[in-house]
Amino acid sequence: MTTREEIFASIAAVSSGDLANRLLEEYDELANRFSVADFRPSELSGARFSEAAFRVCQEVCCGKHTPVGRRLPNIDGLVRDLEQTPASKVDDGFRIHIPRTLRVIYDLRNKRDVVHLGEGVSPNLPDATLVLMCASWVMAEVVRISHQCSIEEAQRIVDNLVERQTPLIWTEDDVIRVLKPELVYRDKVLLVLHHLQPERVDERVLFEAVEYSSLSAFRRNVLQRLHDEALIDFRDGAARILPPGNEYVVSAAF
Repeated sequence: MTTREEIFASIAAVSSGDLANRLLEEYDELANRFSVADFRPSELSGARFSEAAFRVCQEVCCGKHTPVGRRLPNIDGLVRDLEQTPASKVDDGFRIHIPRTLRVIYDLRNKRDVVHLGEGVSPNLPDATLVLMCASWVMAEVVRISHQCSIEEAQRIVDNLVERQTPLIWTEDDVIRVLKPELVYRDKVLLVLHHLQPERVDERVLFEAVEYSSLSAFRRNVLQRLHDEALIDFRDGAARILPPGNEYVVSAAF
């Protein structure tokens, strides 16, 4: 059974196949947007993910859920109603912890400048990171409860779902390898930076990861040219991928 099938089976077992599909689709969208640093849609997709997850909680706690296409009840009231489910009937994850975590995503959507133009704080990396981490934790908690496994195993399953987005990169401790050696060096560099974003990566780390012959030539022939094309930002001996570089990686058929 693949990772996705494993998660689908876990969610469908406690809710329905339709809700399982919707939750996975929204999580995919959220993770993919984040991977290309598209933060505003990340937050919007986070709200859609929350709507799907709230319906899963409703189904588990109440045996029914707000039909898809109809507006959810007031979130404050919904969270209170789910918390009032008898503890003997439902795991605290579905009745307390998951709904409260989903509320964090809703608050970011409503309080930040995501839905409407205004004087709010613009969407940014910290906000989007928090949304993705909340969604990842929710997915792991659903898997943990429904799959009856440890939190470590549940998180491994969910992490594998995300890691499949950059399957050409392998890491272990400080070692980074590109698993398609026939790629040209510029593509290798972009893949590594895409995988490690939002970090600024030291040129020596990149040099060793792509196994170029000379550091000075690598700096001149690969990193500087990628910088000149605005695919990366390279300065002070470190590089960071830029949105056009992310778009290239996502669209390229490596």
